[in-house]
Amino acid sequence: MGRDAGGMGDARPAKRGGMLALAGLSAALVAAWMTAFELARVLEYQPHASLWFPPVAVTVAALMVLGWRGVPAIAISSVLATLVGFERGVGTALDAAVAQYAVIFAVQQLGVWGGLAWVLRRASRHGPPATSLPRAVTFFILGGAFASLLSACIGSAGLLATGAIDVPTMIEQAIPWAIGDYAGLLALGPLAIAGVLRLADWLRVAPEPGVPRMSEMIAPAGSASAYAAKLSLLLGFTLAVMLAAAALPQQPAVVFALFVVVVVQLWIVHTHGTLHTLAAIAAFSLVIAIATPLLGLGSQALALQFAMISLAANSYFGLAVPGLYADNTRLRRALVRDPVTGALSRAGFLEQVRNDLRLAAPRNHAAALIIADMDNLKAINDELGHAAGDAALRAFVGRCRRCLQPGQLIGRLGGDEFALYLPHTTSKTAQALVEKLRQALAHPREGDELPFPLSASFGIADCAPDDLDLDRLLERADAEMYADKRQRRASTPGRA
Repeated sequence: MGRDAGGMGDARPAKRGGMLALAGLSAALVAAWMTAFELARVLEYQPHASLWFPPVAVTVAALMVLGWRGVPAIAISSVLATLVGFERGVGTALDAAVAQYAVIFAVQQLGVWGGLAWVLRRASRHGPPATSLPRAVTFFILGGAFASLLSACIGSAGLLATGAIDVPTMIEQAIPWAIGDYAGLLALGPLAIAGVLRLADWLRVAPEPGVPRMSEMIAPAGSASAYAAKLSLLLGFTLAVMLAAAALPQQPAVVFALFVVVVVQLWIVHTHGTLHTLAAIAAFSLVIAIATPLLGLGSQALALQFAMISLAANSYFGLAVPGLYADNTRLRRALVRDPVTGALSRAGFLEQVRNDLRLAAPRNHAAALIIADMDNLKAINDELGHAAGDAALRAFVGRCRRCLQPGQLIGRLGGDEFALYLPHTTSKTAQALVEKLRQALAHPREGDELPFPLSASFGIADCAPDDLDLDRLLERADAEMYADKRQRRASTPGRA
């Protein structure tokens, strides 16, 4: 009993420490949410309409990283934002309306954006990042669009129910509201998730499973100076276009030149990786959001919002491409490489040899094919175990490779049978190589995984210019290999 009490005593401080860490993280989330809310209000280009609404990014990040533990911070933030909004917008006389809208706004934030966070966690949980990232990006972009529209409908209906706006205003502002939410989500959502995850790790608050981490993603190694130059180009061109649009109000099409910066942004995506990409998206969006009211470009708000959304969406799909490339490379390697020995697989070997023979046919190049059947693999497996058998196979391939020249191939056809392809090689040279292979197999080097000698039977087939059918070459080499095996057994009784 004393031990149980002691255990409980040890657990209580740890539990209190965890609760304090979560409370600290929640306070930081409330501060971040309210800062983002004030930023959106300052950058409004018309009543109830901002180019972006960054608080949704904080909401999604909090609920994605913390799950239900993020609910108090978002609920408190929603109430505070409601109080601030009503006090500045319609005065303090609508006490009941304030309470009513606070509930509606909290439900909107938790229900709509919490649902999106749950979907994103589920999408990121299946498979490695190279596979799950494209799925998560798709859910993020399409689900974010739906969530933004739903959020705008609920929020506008809530303002209508409280009497803060009338029906025409609700209809007029619903789409700008949705686009602002969507722009804020795409511009800052993934960066906010990374920030909340980093803060949770620092405070030792366990995140929910399924939250993708930057360390798991493909990260091209671009230099810091190159990144600074590209980011300066991106932001400088953005500001130049906006200044030109402000100077030429009679030419509204000028602002569409911003879509050129997508090319610069994709350059950053493929040379600097995830975190740099997210920072560039946020910086681009911030420049647009600040410059729009300062330069009086409110009439161009829709085009500017779509520039923000387009750059962010293209960037996220661009981030998925290196992961797909890496995944395709792994799949290709699994197809053409034997997983035990690292030699070419049967399919990979035959494909490469057929391609080479097809190219060699018009040029009458000599070539040779060798079949090698390793001795005693079954005995090694039976006496020492399959791990030793795998080590023997790897040692066989390693010793053979020491004898091969660049361009010469070795593949595992199956079991203990291997094949070697020697382009530009005569039968005499191939026979000399076989003798060299026998010596290499019989004499392990220092550091070899398997310290004892190996041996094999070999068969050679010349690739004559008038007979380059690979199946017939394999049959001839196989027949020669069995002849060699019979001869060696006859000369050494008891050999396997």
